[in-house]
Amino acid sequence: MTCSQASHCILTTVGCFIYDFQTLLTGMAAISVAIVAGVPVWRQLKDTNLQTRISHRETLATLMRDALARFGKVAGVMREPLSMADRLTFYPDGEPMEIEAEGAHHLEQSFHSVLDWYLVILADTEHADIEVRKVDLKSAIEKLVSTLSDAHWADHNFQQDEDHNFTDEEWGNIEARCAAAKIEASARVSEVSKAYRALIDAQQSWVRSLRVQIAKLDRQIVAAE
Repeated sequence: MTCSQASHCILTTVGCFIYDFQTLLTGMAAISVAIVAGVPVWRQLKDTNLQTRISHRETLATLMRDALARFGKVAGVMREPLSMADRLTFYPDGEPMEIEAEGAHHLEQSFHSVLDWYLVILADTEHADIEVRKVDLKSAIEKLVSTLSDAHWADHNFQQDEDHNFTDEEWGNIEARCAAAKIEASARVSEVSKAYRALIDAQQSWVRSLRVQIAKLDRQIVAAE
């Protein structure tokens, strides 16, 4: 076979190969182009996911800061009234103590509308578990205030004056209720304390859940960078 014939044979073979496998070659070329072109797309997608995680992390951090500030304010508002309530309704050994009229009046004023900004104005603005505890605390405070009012009312009012004209029976019932309320006050204080502790537990649980979510996002962000 001459060189000319050999060259012609090789070209024919290559031509046949290209013809027979042109679909495959075209597909491989298309895949190569797509891979090269897709690199920036995947990089952009990765960057977008990273920015989304960072944004979510910042949102959660803001929620946690606001929650901690709010919970701290609640604790500051409740600290003194609860401390006073314990002093006025319990002996140092923890035994219930009958509250006096003046103490009942002062304590009523301390608890009246004490957390309305939080329990009323900010109702239904927090996690469901916290909202349940807020409702319970609001109810307990209202019962305490009502009991304290009964506990001092007969001592600070008269059976008959320009505003009242009670019969002996009515006045007797008022005085009986007043005496009973002075004894009941310690139980109402305990209910408020219990409801408040439950609220604190719910608040702390919420903060812990936020910390866990933030820590998870921090790990994802570090891994993606």
